[in-house]
Amino acid sequence: MVVELRFYEYITNFLEERVRTLFSYPGEQIYKLFEEINNSRIKNIVAADERGAGFMADGYARISNYFSVCLATAGPGGCNLTTPLATAYKDSSSVLAITGRPTRMYIGKNYFQELNLDFLNFHKGFFVNEPKTSYLEKSLSLLEYKKPVHLNIPSDVLEEEVCEVQYTEEREEREFKEVEGDLLLVGQGIYGTLTYKEILKINKLLSKFPVATTFPARGVVKEEENIGLVGRRGDIESLKRAKKIINLGASLSYNTYVESLREELLKKTINLDIQRINYSELKNLIKNLNIDFSYDIKKRTFKAKGDYSRKVEALINNLPEDSILVLDAGKHTVFTSLLKTCNIPKSIIASHSFGCMGFSLPGSIGVKFATEDFKIDREVVSISGDGGFIMNIQELKVVSQHNLKILFVVFENNKLANFCKIENPDFIKIAEAFGIEGYRVESLEEIEDYVKDYLKGNKPLILSIKVEDEDLPKPNT
Repeated sequence: MVVELRFYEYITNFLEERVRTLFSYPGEQIYKLFEEINNSRIKNIVAADERGAGFMADGYARISNYFSVCLATAGPGGCNLTTPLATAYKDSSSVLAITGRPTRMYIGKNYFQELNLDFLNFHKGFFVNEPKTSYLEKSLSLLEYKKPVHLNIPSDVLEEEVCEVQYTEEREEREFKEVEGDLLLVGQGIYGTLTYKEILKINKLLSKFPVATTFPARGVVKEEENIGLVGRRGDIESLKRAKKIINLGASLSYNTYVESLREELLKKTINLDIQRINYSELKNLIKNLNIDFSYDIKKRTFKAKGDYSRKVEALINNLPEDSILVLDAGKHTVFTSLLKTCNIPKSIIASHSFGCMGFSLPGSIGVKFATEDFKIDREVVSISGDGGFIMNIQELKVVSQHNLKILFVVFENNKLANFCKIENPDFIKIAEAFGIEGYRVESLEEIEDYVKDYLKGNKPLILSIKVEDEDLPKPNT
């Protein structure tokens, strides 16, 4: 008797060989796959909302430099993944999103929860109309480009017998010729297909060069010994003075090449193709770089002056240097970026290109699960403003359920930037409702004591820090 392998069984087996944790929210059109995953070796983290599942997957992928998976049902389930997948696309994160769909006979008809979900294909996506194995293999290959991939699967296809289709991909070996310039600009593309442990070795590879970085690549080399961040919130003089800039993995967004200098900088930039680069290729490439950096480094400095920035500074100074700071969008993001010196990769994880509020809380959950799966021994700290924190506050359910040691810091100034005032709930009572310890912090001096106590323990903690509003320093434009 031949045992048939159903497509939902094949998908689970495929993922089981490659991932330890995924993030989901169940529903009718995806239930067969959800149930099969629940009975596998994969740790299935059920979020409180599909947005949370998407952001968790994003955070997981960013710290691990590996792909992650989120699962949602048809219609509203898939729609709720829109912002997380847009964030993963803009911020270059390898998220595989699998969504359900009603059976094929109802596609394109006014059936319950039937909706074309092609709008989730920000980079690549497939409507899976047959149970072909090649869809998974092709997706795995595409995820190496550090962009999200979407698979939309009708419920009847999930239950059909697997159709084996061989997928082959030819890769050319790259040869890197000598390249000359006088400034090396490094972006997160340098991480390529490197493992987390290989990423930590990049500092040694680049130690002979003065290095400028984009925001997501901060810490790839020790900032205290290098140029560090350039662009809108960093050094701008190094970019202006360079005759030739060698670009190693930067997308050259407007945050790096600002409006007033953009055309001038693009003309003198040499872009090296390092997509999907492995560690051996990276070593060969760096051997062929000839950097003639002949001018003094003048870093942009920022001193905390107001109540808000001084409390951000106090928080940073009392955390371990290698802490992973997962930022939301808001004034705290700017102050943290200006005050934090990054001497290890992935020190700051944020929605740097999309500026997405509500990212930090669920994003830090994904980061925490990845640190456990990949044995990354670093503290995880979520930093939000009061507006962003409340957007996905329901995901504290996951924190409580799994007793995740994450420090959640909410800077509470009762404002959405300079747009409007807001009235906040009692965040400490909300923490208590989820079974999480929480404290309201009024003074600067209290921060040190609370952080020290947290670091000694093994439980999550929420600190709601009251801050007086403060204007941001002017960015480079």
